[in-house]
Amino acid sequence: MKDFLRKLFGGESDSCVEDDSGLLSYSGFVREAAVKALVSRTRRGTLPILLVRLNDWVPQVRVAANAAVRALMQTTYLVDWITAIDAVVDLEQARRADHGPMLEEIALFLSRPEHLPQLIVATRTAGLRVRRFVFDAQWLAAQDDADRMPLLERALSGDDGMMASRAVSRLAGLTSPARRRHLYQVACATPFAAVRHEAVRWLVENPDDATDGVVRSLDLDANSHVRWWCLRWLRSNGGVERVAERAAEVATDELKATRLRRAAMQWLVETDHGRALAVSDSWLDSPWSRLRRDALLMRLAKSDADGKTHWLQRAFSDPSPGVQKLLLDKAHRGAWVPPLPKLLQVAQRDPTLEGTLRVLSMRSLYPVWDRLECLLALWPMGKELGKEN
Repeated sequence: MKDFLRKLFGGESDSCVEDDSGLLSYSGFVREAAVKALVSRTRRGTLPILLVRLNDWVPQVRVAANAAVRALMQTTYLVDWITAIDAVVDLEQARRADHGPMLEEIALFLSRPEHLPQLIVATRTAGLRVRRFVFDAQWLAAQDDADRMPLLERALSGDDGMMASRAVSRLAGLTSPARRRHLYQVACATPFAAVRHEAVRWLVENPDDATDGVVRSLDLDANSHVRWWCLRWLRSNGGVERVAERAAEVATDELKATRLRRAAMQWLVETDHGRALAVSDSWLDSPWSRLRRDALLMRLAKSDADGKTHWLQRAFSDPSPGVQKLLLDKAHRGAWVPPLPKLLQVAQRDPTLEGTLRVLSMRSLYPVWDRLECLLALWPMGKELGKEN
């Protein structure tokens, strides 16, 4: 351990590690005494070990480590704090004590105007957790909306969903209505569905002249909650039919991504189920199993008993286990039960644990002797799957 610490801190910290080896002792009394000694004689290079001792399993050591860490909250040791920033962030996941107050003190110390620029420069290429901590430190340092706006806009335009969520949750605290509205519009373009949902909800509930344009840019969003707010706006302000026409074009465009086509179809299902059925005719023979499944589910939802039997039989013969999985659930409602030999063929085509359990879940729909035959047929396969898992 000492060799590791020498490599980590180097040079000046060598003697420190030798003198303060009690910090690593197996004895809680020795660790407590070593930590207390550092309160009166702070040393370079001891911060990472002290941060670990904040989560020590001995309460007295944790109390002493709190005092020692506070003694290092000086500009002289800023380089040590920046070097140990990963250890600081690790405290967020430590559970032996509530480290919230200490983390807040550290954030306030690092967010001082004379400290924050160095911290930002040093952590530009750091991991997500460190960047989130620095974001919170920057937020503490921000004095007004002019300071907060670029910080929030950068978080909303970034690639971290958690930071974008934190940013959108703080927009309500801005004092400038114009800046707040601008940032909600920025949030509508984020790749994170939960953030887009919150942004479009606020814009619909607080409309202005630009709301209609924002809503129409999101009306076929891949997220159902975002589409719901868009549909609510369009039903009150007009334009549902125009979107339905565009949705029909997107749903039948084979060059579009599957998720976009499915989102367009869901819009049609909500606004015009008859058109949705007509548009989805081509999906029944699509090479994409998700499209075939959606088309079959739409038909099952509106079919009579004979129709359900027809579509369940078609689903049952589909080569995709995903289509079979979702649609075999319909058999439990008594619409149609596949012949037992064909059911066993499904298990053979999909020799996985999930496929076998799916077949076994249907055995109660058959007579007693058929249930026994099903168990005997699947027993060897079940034993092999049990060994693999």
